[in-house]
Amino acid sequence: KIIRDVFYGSEYHLWFVFALIGVYLITPIIQKWIKFSEKKDVLYFLIIWVITLFLTIPGAAIYFPKINFTYFSGFLGYFILGYYLKTYVKNNNLISYSLIFIGLAITIFGSYYMTKKNGVFYDYFYEYLCLNALMVSIGVFMLFNAIGDVSDKVKPLISKLDICSFGIYLIHPFILDSFKSIGVFNYTINPIIDILLISLSCFFLSFIIIYIIKKIKFGHLIA
Repeated sequence: KIIRDVFYGSEYHLWFVFALIGVYLITPIIQKWIKFSEKKDVLYFLIIWVITLFLTIPGAAIYFPKINFTYFSGFLGYFILGYYLKTYVKNNNLISYSLIFIGLAITIFGSYYMTKKNGVFYDYFYEYLCLNALMVSIGVFMLFNAIGDVSDKVKPLISKLDICSFGIYLIHPFILDSFKSIGVFNYTINPIIDILLISLSCFFLSFIIIYIIKKIKFGHLIA
């Protein structure tokens, strides 16, 4: 079982680790392409990648030619998009917040409308490779990209969070399962408030645990 879990993942969120490994494996090739590419070359790839996201919209594919976009689709687009935003796009907080707001609004109201229409939960707007997720991703990335402009007093905290971020990601399902086992989810006030409180509590506890582990000798090898 341990061997199987190593190769297939023992928790639902570990899909990201395997997706990341796939992207890292192709990184040496992409780096060479990026090195000799101009802005328009990278933009060309991203435009076609965004078209593949349009094709994920239910019913949209029938309006496009039957072209195989396999070579442009997938999570690699986010990887290259990060490079493009970092290299060629100036940070603009107004644009960042606008993209986040619009993306979240589409997720919330789109999910609500389609769920009500179909009578069952409609999860398309929760997919990672959809346009609303792309908007939020760009907005968040640009905000973090401008993090060098923050106060010197805040930078140490951001640095600690940065170091612990992957460990927080790895351990957070354990915290959520612990909440569930002690009945935290049974005491509900309002879904909006509950989700916010549980998310913040999970993040805070995960950070504390990972931070302590990293202080232990060889702890950095674990988290």
